Amino acid sequence: MKQFILGILVLAFSGCNALKPESTPLTLNGPQWKLVSINHKAITDDGRAYLKFDGKDLEVKGKAFCNTITADYGLMGDTQLTFEAITSTKMYCDGIMDLENQMVSNMQNVKHYQIKNGMLYLLSSSNEALLTFKK
Repeated sequence: MKQFILGILVLAFSGCNALKPESTPLTLNGPQWKLVSINHKAITDDGRAYLKFDGKDLEVKGKAFCNTITADYGLMGDTQLTFEAITSTKMYCDGIMDLENQMVSNMQNVKHYQIKNGMLYLLSSSNEALLTFKK
C-alpha cells in the first residue's frame, strides 16, 4: 500500500513540472520582422521596411520601404532559406529607392537564416548577414 501511495505522489509531483509554461523559441512565422540593417549598415528608418512569413502557404509579404513585396520561400533543413518569385508594386519614392533595391536584391541572394536574441539574420551562402531584422 505504501508503494502505491508513493507512486501516486511521484506522479502527482512530476506532473506539476509539466504545467510550467515553456518559452517558445522564435520562428520565422508569426511576428512582423522589421528591417534594421542591410549588409551590416544600420537603417535609421521608423520600421517602414518589414517582412511577415506565412508558414502555411510558404509566402512572405512585407514592405520594402516604398513598395509592397510578396515572394514564395522554401525551407530546407534547419537553416536553409531561399526566396522565389519576388514581386512588388512599382511606385517611386524619392530618396529611398536605393535602399529598397538593395533589400530586394539581397533577398534574391539569401541561402540561410538564423534567429538569435530576437533578431532574424538572412544570410548569404558564406553566412554573411545580408539583411537583419528585429521582432
